[in-house]
Amino acid sequence: MTATLGATCFAGLGPLAQRALERQGAQNVSGFRVRNHDYLSFRLERSEIRSVRSVHLLEDVFLEISRTPSIAKSSDIAKLSRRLDRAAILQSVALKNEAFPDKKRNRRGRPTYTCFVRQNRDHRVHRKRVSQEVVSLIGRLFPRWRVDDPADLEFWVFWADYAVLALRLSDRTLKYRGRRPPELPGALRPTIAAAMVELADVQDGHAVLDPMCGTGTLLLECTRRFPRADLFGSDRSDEAVATAKGRLGGNATIRRCELDELDHAPGTFHRVVTNLPWGDQTPIQGSVYAAGVSKLLDCITDDGVAVLLTSRRELLEPTLRRLRARWKTTRVLVQGTWASIYVVTKR
Repeated sequence: MTATLGATCFAGLGPLAQRALERQGAQNVSGFRVRNHDYLSFRLERSEIRSVRSVHLLEDVFLEISRTPSIAKSSDIAKLSRRLDRAAILQSVALKNEAFPDKKRNRRGRPTYTCFVRQNRDHRVHRKRVSQEVVSLIGRLFPRWRVDDPADLEFWVFWADYAVLALRLSDRTLKYRGRRPPELPGALRPTIAAAMVELADVQDGHAVLDPMCGTGTLLLECTRRFPRADLFGSDRSDEAVATAKGRLGGNATIRRCELDELDHAPGTFHRVVTNLPWGDQTPIQGSVYAAGVSKLLDCITDDGVAVLLTSRRELLEPTLRRLRARWKTTRVLVQGTWASIYVVTKR
């Protein structure tokens, strides 16, 4: 028996997430963009729903309840909610508890609930009106339940060319891998780090370097998927290095080191994966985009790959051209700013 599910990832990562979902057996994958995120709809055997946990690019997973071609007027909200009856809600909640059990869930017999609306643009019918209608209907169906935020049950409406009403199945254990990562300046979200590891095509047995590893999120994503990869990291911040060592334990070699102090021999690593300094929180110091990037490309083997995240194409691409490197880019929205993941190979 199959179920119609939805998933969100950061805007730009939809095609990459679609390929990862299809490897898990997802069928009929399609999607659209809402603000800040890509939404993917797909079908999957109910017995396989837990397998989407291994798609590390996903922020959240949802069970679709209904959809409507448009919400052009207030009466169209009823069309979206037409399948939102007691049986549909209880079946959806049962699937949530089965696929993503939450040990901290309210067990007093009076669940809390809310409804969020995420859209691609402003529409004639205000999103708050849509949310209020959905909440009111659930309140009539389950008068003992109460509205709250945060809530045990989150109903979501994703609204672009058409609108989807869904129940969120996942919790923060999906996008935060169990607990929220340390938030030092410039720290990566785990899902974006996972996308970089995916694009790097890391394999067990590879030697992987993150020369600006921060708190170690990129290396953690590597070791979760490829526990037999040989991981190395460095950073100029004592605080970041201490945090990375604590998070990675013996799964990686971490040291404090400035980028221009790297002393690895040429061709040491199969992959270099790093988040270059580019945002307001990570000011650019020294010749990171010239001598630094050149040193990183020297570190990789002749058939190796460097995966670099930055929004500063005007700084990176002249260096890549000077080094006669080849590259492909994947655009991604990071903390409200469009950046690019560069997959670089040497000639």
